[in-house]
Order: sequence, then C-alpha cells, then structure tokens
Amino acid sequence: MTSKAKPSTRKSRDAAYRSLREKIGAYSHLEEKIILQLMLTLHEKHLFSIDEIYALARKEAKDFKYDQEKGSPNVSPDQWSGNERRILRRLTLKSALEHFTTDEIEVLIMSVVKRDYIFSLENIANLTDISFGILADKVREYSAIPLGTPLPKEDVMGLRVSLLRHFISDQLEFLRVAKHHLTIRDMAPLVDTTIGSETGHGRIGGKAAGMLLGYKILTETLTEKYGDLIRIPESYYVRTDVFEDFLTLNGLMRYQHQKYKTGEEVRNEYPAIQEVFRNGQFPDYMVEQCRAMLKKVGKHPLIVRSSSLLEDNFKAAFSGKYLSVFLGNQGHLDRRLSQLLAAIGEVYASGLAPDPITYRQERNLLDYDEKIGILIQKVVGFRYRHYFLPAYAGVALSRNDYTWSSRIREEDGLVRLVMGLGTRAVDRVGDDYPRLVGLSAPTLRPETTLAAQKKYTQNFVDVVNLKTNSYEVVPLKDLWGDEELPLAEQMLSIEEDGYLQTPFANLAPKSYPSGVITFDRLLRHSPFPEVMRDILREVEAAYGCPIDIEFSHDGQHLYLLQTRPMAQRMPSETVEVPSDVPQERILFSAKEHIHNGRIDNIEYLVYCDPVAYTQVATPEMRYQLARLVGRVNNRLADKNFILMGPGRWGSSNINLGIPVQYSEINNTRALIEIAHKEGDYTPGVSFGTHFFLDLVEKGIHYLPLYPDDSEGSLNKSFFADSPNELTAMMPDCGDFSGYLKIIDTRIAGPGTALNLWMNGKTQQALAFYEHQG
Repeated sequence: MTSKAKPSTRKSRDAAYRSLREKIGAYSHLEEKIILQLMLTLHEKHLFSIDEIYALARKEAKDFKYDQEKGSPNVSPDQWSGNERRILRRLTLKSALEHFTTDEIEVLIMSVVKRDYIFSLENIANLTDISFGILADKVREYSAIPLGTPLPKEDVMGLRVSLLRHFISDQLEFLRVAKHHLTIRDMAPLVDTTIGSETGHGRIGGKAAGMLLGYKILTETLTEKYGDLIRIPESYYVRTDVFEDFLTLNGLMRYQHQKYKTGEEVRNEYPAIQEVFRNGQFPDYMVEQCRAMLKKVGKHPLIVRSSSLLEDNFKAAFSGKYLSVFLGNQGHLDRRLSQLLAAIGEVYASGLAPDPITYRQERNLLDYDEKIGILIQKVVGFRYRHYFLPAYAGVALSRNDYTWSSRIREEDGLVRLVMGLGTRAVDRVGDDYPRLVGLSAPTLRPETTLAAQKKYTQNFVDVVNLKTNSYEVVPLKDLWGDEELPLAEQMLSIEEDGYLQTPFANLAPKSYPSGVITFDRLLRHSPFPEVMRDILREVEAAYGCPIDIEFSHDGQHLYLLQTRPMAQRMPSETVEVPSDVPQERILFSAKEHIHNGRIDNIEYLVYCDPVAYTQVATPEMRYQLARLVGRVNNRLADKNFILMGPGRWGSSNINLGIPVQYSEINNTRALIEIAHKEGDYTPGVSFGTHFFLDLVEKGIHYLPLYPDDSEGSLNKSFFADSPNELTAMMPDCGDFSGYLKIIDTRIAGPGTALNLWMNGKTQQALAFYEHQG
C-alpha cells in the first residue's frame, strides 16, 4: 500500500516539499494550473477548503490590503501580490503533502498536463489547413504521457471529434457513435500505419472507419469474456489525399465528371478507364512508403480494398460497389510493388463504374466530392499446400430476413458461412451454396434429406494460389492434399451408411475427399454461434441500428473485417392476400420467402422465359441480354414495372441466371426469380449477399417463384401469348425478342389493373388482375 506523503521529521518534510516543487517545476508553464488543481481537489474532498487556505494566506501576508467588511459585489478587490501568491502556493503544496499520497499527487499533476495537451492539441486540430505530419506528431506526444486516471469525457470529447474528422471520417452519424469509443490514444497506431504525404490533408475513409469502430466496441464489451479471440488484420491505410495526388499527377481529374454522363456512356467508357488507372503513376512519396510496407509484411498475401469517404455510411452502405483485389504478394520486391500499385489504381477506377455512380445518383450524392482511400490488409489465413486461405469466413447480419422455421427469430441474426475466403459468402456465385445459419437455432437446416444436404452445400473454395500469385476458385475435390487442414473436423461431415456423420475428433487428411462442408461440429460443439450473437448484439447496441459484419477465422482467432449499418426494408402495411380470385386472373403465386409488400397498377412485365434462356446460343449473347435488360431498366425508369427471369439474377454463373449488375435492375419494383424446385428443399441463396442488401436498401421486393411447387403457380399461357413490346420500344433489339418480353399489362391482361400483394406473416404472394368493370 502506498503511504501518505506526509514525512515524520522536519528535515524529511522539507525534502518532500523540495521534491514536489521540482516535479512541478518540470512543467513550469503549468505551475499555476497545477496549484489550482491541488487546491480544488483538497476543497472537493473536504480536506482543506479554499476559504481556509485563503484565510491562512491572508493572515500570514502582512501587506494584505483588502477590507472584507467593506467588500461589495460591484467593487473588485485588489489582486494578490507576488508575495501573497507564493504563500498560497506553499500552503497548498504542504496541505497536499499532508493529505495525499505521492501517487495521488502524481495523478493530479498529470491530469493538468494531459488537459493542457488536450486543449492545445484541440486548437491545432481545429485548424482546417493543419498538415497530417504536425497533427500526427502531437498525437504521438500525447500518447507518450503516462495513462493515469482518465479525464472526464467532457474534457476530451471535442478533441476526439476533431481528430476523427481529420484522420478518419467527417460523416456526422459516424462521429455520433465513434466519439464515445475511439480515444485520442487510439489514433497513435493509426497515424503510424497511414500512407500519405506528411504535408497532406486526407482521411482513411468509411470502410476502415467502420472496421476500427466495430473492433473498439468489441474490445470494450467482450474482452473480459473472450480474451483476445477477436482481432482485426494487420492493416495499412492509404489516405484520400493520395487519390487526389494520383489524379493530378496523371491528368485524370476530368474523370471525376463521369458521374454526370448517361448510364450507357459510363458503362461503355469504364473498361478504358480501368486500363488507364491501372497503369497510372503514383507520387514518389507514396511509392516509397508502399515499398517500406512490403518489406515489413514480407511475402504474406494481401488484399487491397476500397475505403471511400461514402462507404459504410449510416445512410448509404455502398455494399460491394467498389472493387477489392487479392494479391499473392510473391516474388521479387519490385514485382510485388508493381502489382500492388496496379491493384490500387484498379480500385481507384472502380469508383467510376456504373454501379457506384447509379447508387450515388439514387441517393442525391453525385455532387459530393467523393474521394477514395485504400485499405491494405494481410489476408487472414494460413498456407495449405500451395494455397493460402482462412479456415472459414462469412458475413453476419443482426437481423434475419430468412426465417424458414418458427424456431428462428429475426432479431437473433443470420450468418452466411463458407470455407476459405469470404468472397463466396457476399457475392452471388454460381452453382454453389454457403451454409445459412439462423443464430436462434444454429444447427437447424432447411434440408431434410441426405441428397438435399449434399446438393445444397459448398463445392468450391476461394483461395490465393501462391504458385500463380493470384486469387482462384478451386473445386473442393482439387483442394485436398496430404497435409492437415486446420479446423477440418469443425467444417466437414463424413458420409457413412446414408448419413452425414459429425466427426468426434480430428480428421485424417485421407478422409477429406469424402467430406461434405456442413460446419456441423462448429455449430454444435464450439462457441462460434454464441460469439457471433454477442458480436452482433454489442455492435448493434452501440450503433443504435441493425448492422452487418464481415469476418474471417485463421484457425485460432476471429478477425473482424468490416462493420456497417445494415440496409433495412421499409416497414410495409400488412395486406390481406385475396383468396377468391378466379384462376384466369392469377399470373403467379408463391408461398416461400415472402415479405410484406404491395405493388398496385403494374404497367409492364419484363420477362425472360427460363426455357428460352437455356437456348441462348453463346455466352456473349447472354452478356448482351444482360446489357439489354439494363437498357430496358433505364427506358422504363418512370414506369411501374417488375422483372421476372430464370434462376439467380446477377449470378456470376451465366448458366444459372442473367448476369446483370445493380445499375441494370435498380428501377424495377420487384425482382422475381423463377426456379424449379428440386427434391424437398429450395435454398434462399440470396439472403445476406451484397446483391440482396441492394434490393432491400432500394425497396425492391425480392420474390423467388417455384412453378413446380404445389403451392406455387405461374400462368405460362399468359406469358407465352401476350404481345411483346420489345421491338416497338427498341427497334434494334429484334434479335432478342425470342428471349426477352416486355408485356404491357394494360393491353394483355384480363382485368383493369395488375397488382402484386405479399403477406410475410401468412407467407402468401399473389399477382392478380382486378376484376373488369
């Protein structure tokens, strides 16, 4: 226990007094403030009141002139003389030595020092033209001060906000949350891993901001429970002012006006822009900093991610709108540097792609001076054979739109879980399926038979190939080798005697080829579901709204990759779906994955027949068909229309659906996916993908339609017999009239108006014509 500072002899008391004076003398410019702090603390603790100290000082000072009897609130007394001030200081210090321990006095002194640093740093941070280098040095100086007792939040909040604005983001919604969690000391490691000019003024952008904020929230709330289980990857932040320097250096500022061009012009010019940006030159200071960074990280695979000022915003998430590039980061340093710079240029160019520009236009953000930061991270994972991959990764949402069972609650969240890199969890991939985990009942599956469980599982793994130095998609059967794969027993189940068996111990590599990715042991016998529930709950509580995160696991630790507010469906009134509509006035009906919604007076149906799509002659024609859908989408922008087509809209596998992009379907009121039910289970594969979140955010209703289901229907004769308005609207598109139909519902239908009503509670959806007359 630390003893009181009061010495037992006069000699030792004098020594203690001199020591305290020397300690305060080290901060001579703050001496008066330190004395005042000691005096106030003595008063607040009722140890020695200010009135008592002043009275003693007056008694000891022989030249004190103030007559208290003649005092008046309107007449100021004389100021204390130099001698009186010296007496007051001495009395205060002696009283402090008598009542406080040396540690307590040290804390009080350092609180004054820290407060002074904060006020001076805040004054500097409030200067709009202060350079990064000067402000970063001040942050480092402050962080070198011993931690001590934290200052009251009101003393530091202003500076936190100023530093957050300078270094991270100026978005008000972000600042509202971040100022309560990200501290001044949190900025020190950030400025030490930032890439940019010392004299520049830029930020690290929204994606980096969300990751740092989410991680800090979790360290505050879950460290006691989980220790250091949750981490973030080693990260480097290229500031947004580097983007401006890049544009200026290469004469590319004119491309900032791409956003004002037509959608077709943006799409046609984007490939050339990609090539120009990929081969652009970078400022010397940035090249050298990237070289130093590569020397530090060695040949560990990297991912280059966008972090624009607008990304992961509370009002506009920009999910999946910008590019991320994986780098094997193998070979000679000069080659690795060249590939890194090319990847950064390509990510810069992605801000001028059709989808982000359309997204900005919809949200009245075109005139915002968008700048792109870059987040460079070590890829989470390990080496397995000549591949690099995490054990598993995915996306988690704090609200679950896919409640296929009464045991699953929306508020408990949903996880899309994959083995390997998480790209397969957030993108609409081909004939492959992630594990969808309702966190209310993590082991519950929609599938009930072995055949269904084997069919609707993951059959491909995304990896970084260290031999080819590139990102690759590897068939699961080609991944396996003689080495042990970390956590294989938690991800694989083995087929035996007509059942999928959950391993009870580590699996031998020879068993891997007979394994099916189920994650059964991970979900049954590990804390993973509880960890994910806790993460989603804590971050949502801090943000004050539903959120989604991206994560990855290297076999030992769970890494938080991204945190953002989750796109939410606007509340819709519950509509009673009519049950007495004659069959001839029904176009289609559905009974699965329904949300509340109502679309009245649908003017046009844009329809691609699933059978006709299989007969499209070449892959090139399928991509041309997707571009045509985009043209129709723009042509009908001011009309009430819905899109209907085969399989998965926006799929990367052109055999499973039309490969449209968001900007090519963004004007539709509803997106209908026509699929044939197989076996006894139909997967809701879109839930949680970037594509699905786009639909939710825009208010586009998503509806899977299974015409072979006994509870679903599709009026095929109506679609086959209705006139096609495609060539009338677009005379140059006649070659595609056999594949794509534009149906004017006011001409073709057996009623006055076409409506689509959906009831999420009863899981009913019906597209029907109102009665004529």
